[in-house]
Amino acid sequence: MNETSYSIVNSGTIDREAHAVNHGAILYNKSGKATVRINFDLWQLTAPSVIIFFPGDVVKWEMMDSEFVGHIIRYSSDVLRTASINIEHTVYEQLRADRRCGYPALISEVVDSMFRTLHFFFTEGHYAMTDRITTLHLQAFFLGYYDYLRSNPRPDNRDRATLRREELFNRFMELLTTEYRQGHEVNYYADRMNISRKYLGIVVRGRMDMPPKRIIDGYIILQLKLALRTSRRSLKQLAHDFSFSDQSALTRYFRDHTGTTPQQYREERAG
Repeated sequence: MNETSYSIVNSGTIDREAHAVNHGAILYNKSGKATVRINFDLWQLTAPSVIIFFPGDVVKWEMMDSEFVGHIIRYSSDVLRTASINIEHTVYEQLRADRRCGYPALISEVVDSMFRTLHFFFTEGHYAMTDRITTLHLQAFFLGYYDYLRSNPRPDNRDRATLRREELFNRFMELLTTEYRQGHEVNYYADRMNISRKYLGIVVRGRMDMPPKRIIDGYIILQLKLALRTSRRSLKQLAHDFSFSDQSALTRYFRDHTGTTPQQYREERAG
């Protein structure tokens, strides 16, 4: 089974609902305009532009005009891990935070060439090593973008207290995207961050104007929906995967937050 794919998206093919993704992707917007919310940040795309998606991201397309055409490369977590293996962790996190590539030369000279090359390999049916070819191109892109960010640091005029709260919010989101299966409660994340539940609430409300529990529940529900759509695991297995005491607890949690049961949701999406 291939770990990479290439496709073209527009206003008629994009998923408009908020959804979690279980893959990484680079989208190259060649025409038109769009607005996409990734996790809790809103990004404006005006051609030509490039934006990066990471596994675990929550994506919602807020607006996309009729002229929008995006070429997208999707790849598994394993491919992403291999492609970014030589990038320092702190810079990798910077790539996540500054995921819209605004470097015109990199787009016109590297990204455009990469997409034209990969389009060829994916559309010519007799090529069997597209995963490896994609990984090598992604590695070149990430290293080039990394080098650009390192050489062109953005000025930061925020005070120390603001920076600290921003760091804590980013840490909360990082933990949520990796530990949501076992972390259902605010205390779990506060303990992991060595801060009080109250202070975590202040940090999150200051950034999102909503309590952390609401963010946690919303993220877990989107991940459950993703699992119900894309896996064949039974509700009993999913209850175990997501650290619920049993299938009934999973069903109650899902129904309380969506108004429907997991089985009903799975059947509706399958239909």
